Amino acid sequence: MVLVYFAAICSRTAWVFVNTSRLTNGSYKYYSTQRPVDIGTFPNGKENPPIRIENYEGRIWVEHDTRLAWGELAYAQPLTEKELYNYELKPSRDNPDMRRLMDTQAQVVGKWEDEGCIPDGKRLTWFYPDFGCYVVKEFVSPERLAECARGVELQQEAAGRKRARQEKPPIAAQLREAGKLAGERQAPAAPKRNTPDRGDR
Repeated sequence: MVLVYFAAICSRTAWVFVNTSRLTNGSYKYYSTQRPVDIGTFPNGKENPPIRIENYEGRIWVEHDTRLAWGELAYAQPLTEKELYNYELKPSRDNPDMRRLMDTQAQVVGKWEDEGCIPDGKRLTWFYPDFGCYVVKEFVSPERLAECARGVELQQEAAGRKRARQEKPPIAAQLREAGKLAGERQAPAAPKRNTPDRGDR
């Protein structure tokens, strides 16, 4: 049985739809950042229909004031990257898959911030000594953290290429080494054939 509730929750919610037949303990929340939630503006597949739809009265700040949204949707299973792109939805940082991804990115960004002595006011992470790991600050959006993590990875790749170039020996040494290798790889000389002595003819 499906029950639909229309209610005003707080002063920011215009209406709420709840599919009670699909309620689960864990759900995946997504924000509609470009338009209010309406027919055709969200994925509605048979295998993974929305379990909750909430439209706000207007475009409001959500996720610790990191993004503006018109409404939110909840699903029992995560949406695919293609669905997120097609419907312009943004995942909540509280989704289990986003938490795992952000935790991994926080370790990369946190070490880079420590190495660069980034001041606390400009950092995206802070070190949690009880667990010995970096944690994302509340005001950081998943997109901002992902962008920074990608930038750190690109810097590390560039530094690795630069080190590899600097570790190469001089050209003269490379030519000597190439000549040596060519000599080693050269096929052995062909054996001499027994030919008659021309003086005996």
